[in-house]
Amino acid sequence: MRILHIVTRIDSGGISTFLYNYYKFLDRSETQFDIVAIDTGSPQGYHEVFTALGVRIFYMPNPMFQRVIFLTRLIRSMGYDLVHAHIELQSSVYLAVAALCGVKNRVAHAHLSMERTGLTNKLLRVLMNAVVTARAGASDLSIRAVFGKRYAKQAMVLYNAVDVERFAFQPAVREAKRTELGLADRDIVGFVGRLSAQKNVFFLLDVIKHLVKVKPQAILLIVGEGELRAQMEQKINALNITQNVLFLSNRTDIPELMMAMDVLLLPSLYEGLPLVLVEAQAAALKCLVSNHVTKLVDVTEFIRYLDIEEAEAWSNGIMQELNYSRYPMEKTITRKRFNIRKEAQNLNQFYIELINK
Repeated sequence: MRILHIVTRIDSGGISTFLYNYYKFLDRSETQFDIVAIDTGSPQGYHEVFTALGVRIFYMPNPMFQRVIFLTRLIRSMGYDLVHAHIELQSSVYLAVAALCGVKNRVAHAHLSMERTGLTNKLLRVLMNAVVTARAGASDLSIRAVFGKRYAKQAMVLYNAVDVERFAFQPAVREAKRTELGLADRDIVGFVGRLSAQKNVFFLLDVIKHLVKVKPQAILLIVGEGELRAQMEQKINALNITQNVLFLSNRTDIPELMMAMDVLLLPSLYEGLPLVLVEAQAAALKCLVSNHVTKLVDVTEFIRYLDIEEAEAWSNGIMQELNYSRYPMEKTITRKRFNIRKEAQNLNQFYIELINK
């Protein structure tokens, strides 16, 4: 099966990780992934990772009209069995191109849960539901936001699954990573994700400001990059918490970092089904999460939802969660359908059933 995935970019975000996790555990003698992303003019973080697995990467020019021309030529030259688009409502445009090029199987995949309003988005939603042959989503919230309530029951949840074995908690790894970071005696509160408005990152700083009043040695470990980093640094200086925040940028040692952390925070304004929360629970890491996040990711006792109105309530929540035992979560994660070794087989079957209809 030759499948083209359409994404915005192949950076270190959730969609790239989703595709990497699944393709790594698919039978690549049966299924070939290609990926097309928008050219940003600079190297994109997952390029080498994907090509090492045999994934072919293509880059579309940025202007929309040129993207359509590029995509038309690419699809016609490659003869794909299926096109799978991951760009929310804008996927409708790309899948319309695929339909005009004669691709019989066209999947739209909803990852975010924020419903877009306005005439343009309503028209894109109508086009989307007209050109897709299958609908998929990270969660119930994502599916409703992109396809609308009318089509929600016709969509399949494709779980943001992880390699549970890689995240299995190991005390020795925890101690080694904390020592490596120079944080062996600190209470480590973590954040892993893009530094964007969606993630409500300034709220993180308000939480830490409250926390250090009662836990002066606490530190916020920020793993990720994004457009708001400079503004965050300004606020950190204004709040006088420079000694309590550490930026690590994008990293490849996420499992080890999660083992080193004591509590993970995710105060997002909206999400589909955040992969980072599955990873954290696989590592038996306590998570404090915005109540705007789907309950589908509430799969273990290590997650707790909070309102995002009061930063002090999150600080109090951290204090309540600092002392706990961590143990293997593989059976629980697998039973809840978040083990990638099992779910990759389900994705492959999903493609087979679509193509053989």
